[in-house]
Formats: sequence, C-alpha cells, structure tokens
Amino acid sequence: MRVLIAEDTESVRFALRMAIESMGHEVVGLATDGEEALRSYFETKPECVLMDVRMPRLDGLACTRQLMNSDPNGRVIIVTGGRTTQHEASAAGACGFIEKPFDLGQLDRMIAGQP
Repeated sequence: MRVLIAEDTESVRFALRMAIESMGHEVVGLATDGEEALRSYFETKPECVLMDVRMPRLDGLACTRQLMNSDPNGRVIIVTGGRTTQHEASAAGACGFIEKPFDLGQLDRMIAGQP
C-alpha cells in the first residue's frame, strides 16, 4: 500500500516510516502538519493516510474532515497518543483509529484495510 504519514514529531515519523516499510508498504509522503498533509495527499495520491491528531496549523481531525470532503474515497487512520476518541475519529471521517503505543500487526492490518 502507498502510505502518507502526517505526524509532527520527527522521532515518531521516523519510527512509523521504518515500521511501515518493514511491513512491505511504500511511504509516499511525510507531513509535519495538517496543511502539509492535504497538499501532499493530492500530490502523492496515497492509498492510506496515517494521521496524528495534535499537529500545528491544522490538527489531524480537521485535516481528516477536509480531506474526506474533497475525496470521499480517501482512507485515513487516526494515530493518537492522547485524548482523542474513536468516536471523534469516526465523526471526522477516519476509517480507522489506533492508539500509541500500538501493535505493529494491528497497524499493518488497518493499512491493508483488514479488520
């Protein structure tokens, strides 16, 4: 799968990229905030977006809403380490929700679109 990572913390971005590539997926873009994620989404056409919630300029939930309004077929998985709930992620249009720290097998299945 072609994956875009939207995460403002460099170490987490790096770890996600290494994990995703080790699973056999291709990282087609990296974004550090929601505005950059939107631009990168339309430039790279990923099959899946891993979206952090707490990011500068445009948070992940607002970014997900905008992305889904522009492309209802988009697939966003909210990756959060905090206060966001699965209900909030779903209301924004995300197809998946995973909390940090997460199981890599679970993340792989979510990226692949499996339950």
